[in-house]
Amino acid sequence: MKIAAVCCTYHRPRQLGSLIKCFLEQDYPRGKRELVILDDAGEYDNQEGDGWRLVSVCQRWPTLGEKRNAAAAMVSPDVDALAVWDDDDLYLPWALRASVAAVSESPWSRPSLVLHEQADGSLRQHETGGLFHGGWAYRREAFDRAGGYLAINNGEDQDLARRMTEAGVWWADPIALGFAPFYIYRLGNAAGYHLSNLGPHGYERLGARARRRSRLVIGWPRDYSRPRIVPGIHKRVF
Repeated sequence: MKIAAVCCTYHRPRQLGSLIKCFLEQDYPRGKRELVILDDAGEYDNQEGDGWRLVSVCQRWPTLGEKRNAAAAMVSPDVDALAVWDDDDLYLPWALRASVAAVSESPWSRPSLVLHEQADGSLRQHETGGLFHGGWAYRREAFDRAGGYLAINNGEDQDLARRMTEAGVWWADPIALGFAPFYIYRLGNAAGYHLSNLGPHGYERLGARARRRSRLVIGWPRDYSRPRIVPGIHKRVF
């Protein structure tokens, strides 16, 4: 099965460099994976590397939902599944392999655990409670059957979840299949900003920021090839 990690980005050059590094370190076969990144701040030169491609345009999409649909439409024709990758988060080396295992069982991968990084570099396991869209993946036909994302800026993920459920798209949990958690949701300053914390008009406020040009530097802030995941499961943090 070929899977595409799909990423929408906006004014997060440092975090985006870390995300690309996450993709390069994936243990899923190279010929069966790709990363597509869509930037609508016109911040970068269009560029590509080993299995990844960044498209940067100056015209902002009216809503995040429409931008997510546009990014999903950019993947190669032979892609079977789409993984949601958020530009401010990190994905451990088995992320795509775990997502493929889950969507091989059911059309939708919805992990029950997420990781939060601690000050000492360790990773604590927390319940997702059905949230944390940045760890989801779908078979492409299931995503299309549900109609993609609605043209809204907040809640487009939960709206899609509702419509996928109504369309009879069931989910599998890669954690229940034996995989360790792979999605590191970054809190605080490490993320740069969280759209959900910017209020009902956060997407528009971001769009009003001054345009700038940036150069990507690909790399991790620290080595995640041997992550230290702390035993024990904690409640969702929000």
